[in-house]
Amino acid sequence: MSLEEIKKRIVKNYAEEIDVTELRLKIKGLEKEVSEILYQLNENEKKLEYVQKNISKESLSLIQSLLLLIN
Repeated sequence: MSLEEIKKRIVKNYAEEIDVTELRLKIKGLEKEVSEILYQLNENEKKLEYVQKNISKESLSLIQSLLLLIN
């Protein structure tokens, strides 16, 4: 094997390692974003349940009417 072939193999292997590392970093970033989104959805669900349990239908209707008037 010539020196040039060895050099090409090393460069190729190094490039592949960089690609894998970049992918791992992106996956970790996406994982963090998905976790945050799931947390927010869970919190919103809890707030919705609270509103549904503690606000009467009449009050909710009044709030909706007022929002329509504002917009």
